[in-house]
Amino acid sequence: MTYVLLFINAIVVALMAKYVYDNERRFGEISAKLDRTAVVEAQMALDISKNEKRLEEFLNELKYDRTVVAQMVLDISKNEKRIGEISAEQKKDQSVVAQMTLAISKIEKRTEEISAKLKNDQSEIRPAFTAYFKNGGYMNLGHQKLIFDSVQLNVGGGYNPGTGYFTVPRAGLYLVSCKVRSNHRTHLHVYLMKNDKRVVLGYGENYNEGSFSIPVQVAKGDRLVIHHGTTGESVEGGLSSFFSAVFISD
Repeated sequence: MTYVLLFINAIVVALMAKYVYDNERRFGEISAKLDRTAVVEAQMALDISKNEKRLEEFLNELKYDRTVVAQMVLDISKNEKRIGEISAEQKKDQSVVAQMTLAISKIEKRTEEISAKLKNDQSEIRPAFTAYFKNGGYMNLGHQKLIFDSVQLNVGGGYNPGTGYFTVPRAGLYLVSCKVRSNHRTHLHVYLMKNDKRVVLGYGENYNEGSFSIPVQVAKGDRLVIHHGTTGESVEGGLSSFFSAVFISD
C-alpha cells in the first residue's frame, strides 16, 4: 500500500514538473512574441513619424506649388494684357505704315510729274557757256587740255571748270568759239576736240590771237574740249583767252 502511494505521488510530482516546464516554455514564447511586437510597434511608430514628417513636407510643397500656380496665373494675366497692348500698337503701326505708304505713293507720283516736267523744261533749255582763265599771266604749255576755270556763263550746266570739258546736255547744232593769245616771238597751236578727235585748229604767233568760231553738230553726251598739241609754247590767261559754245538749233 505504501509503495502504491509513493508511486502515485511520484507520478503527480512528475506531472506537476512537466506542467511547470510547459508553462515556463509557453511563458518564454509569449515573452519573445511580446518583445517582437514591441519592436514592430516601435518600427511602426518610427514609420508613422516619418510619414507624418513626409506629409508635412508634402503639405508645404503643396502650399509652395499653389503659390507658384498663383504667380503663374498672375504672369499669364499680365502677359495677356501686354499682348493686347502690343496688338493695339501693331494695329496703330499698321495704320501709320499704311499712311506712310500712301504718302510715299503720292511723293513718287509727284516726283514722276516733276521729273517729266524737268525733262520737258530741259528740252526747252538752249545750252550755252563761256569760260576764261583765272590766271592772268602767261602759262607754259605741253601736250595737254586747256582748262578754262573761270566760268562767266553756263546755261544747262554742261561745262565743267574742273576738267575743261563741255558735255553736251542737248543734241543739236552749236556755234563753238575759242580765242587764245600767243606770247612774244612764239607760236601757239590749239585744237577743238570732239570726243578726242580734232575738229579745227586755232593758231597765233608773236602776241597775235588764234581763234575760230564754227558750227558743230553734236549728240547729247558728246564732249568738247580745247587741246594743246606741242611743247615750248605759252598762252596768255585772263580775259585774253576764252572757250564758249551756244545752242543754235536741233
